[in-house]
Amino acid sequence: MIPFAAANRVRLILVNRRDYPGSTPLSDAELAELGSSDLETRAKALAQQGLDIGLFLAWLIREENVPPVVVDRDGKQQGGIALVAWSLAHTPLAGFLAHADSLPTEALRVLDPCLRAYCIFGEQTNSSFPLAPGTAALQCSFPPAIPPDAPHGSFGLPTLSKYHPLVEPTYPMEERVPRFYSWVSTYYTHSNLARRTRDPTLLDTAPLLYPAPQCARPATLDAISPASLEAVSWPGPIQGSEALLHGIPLGVAFEQTRRMLLDKNVGSALPRCKVVVIWGENTLWEMVGAAWAVEKVYKEREVAGQTGRTLEVVEMPGANHFVRLVPFLD
Repeated sequence: MIPFAAANRVRLILVNRRDYPGSTPLSDAELAELGSSDLETRAKALAQQGLDIGLFLAWLIREENVPPVVVDRDGKQQGGIALVAWSLAHTPLAGFLAHADSLPTEALRVLDPCLRAYCIFGEQTNSSFPLAPGTAALQCSFPPAIPPDAPHGSFGLPTLSKYHPLVEPTYPMEERVPRFYSWVSTYYTHSNLARRTRDPTLLDTAPLLYPAPQCARPATLDAISPASLEAVSWPGPIQGSEALLHGIPLGVAFEQTRRMLLDKNVGSALPRCKVVVIWGENTLWEMVGAAWAVEKVYKEREVAGQTGRTLEVVEMPGANHFVRLVPFLD
């Protein structure tokens, strides 16, 4: 999307999370809190990462004079900013909206007229082994690009299957990473019945054949050259902060989801900011099922008048887990 942003009147600001190049590493004390056996300590550490993002956004809006959201003569929103989390980045970023009521008054004053949406794009499940580094993207001004795809563990919901190629004990170690690359980035076809009913139990969770069968559209990570993949990868945090974020207990993660979407008091802070969960038509079953599961929880609470923020769940046609920043013009 980066080469096409200006032509579509979109400004992209790409932000590396803590522990990635250019950003401040997490201290030993912060890592200890993030991995603490005390759930309250762990929850506070996770919330603080989200609040740090909120403070950063407020600074960015002031420094860059980001225009507030306005509605043009055609009824379309212009201006403002959308925060986009890809992959594991959702786990630390969710604390921003989940604890928005804890932000300083001045930060909320700056954020409120500008923050349009928080978009969750390709989050992964909790696991004893990290899946893939995540990045955060900020999308400033004009029609926002709203991306897809997010999973059960990051929302605090049980996953459909315990299978994961990186921790499958029957696989030789040398096969696990290439199996994972194929598994996470293949283009899947889900049954019409599953898609029509949005019933996650109807999704096929069987492991992918290895080597992956030849398809008209090869798996993204199988098609990319090793040099190109290395150029956009940073393995540094994989046994540190990434592993700790993947290991966040479901109860802690669901409390973030509850506060972000279902708590009216929290939702009264930054009320115009909606949450957008986008799943790819051809993405991994885990991401599809998670989007449907979150939508189900939200709709059940919505009927009872127990929601605090607007949720949109959107299917992106033809997309797998690695589609990035495709514009949705509203």
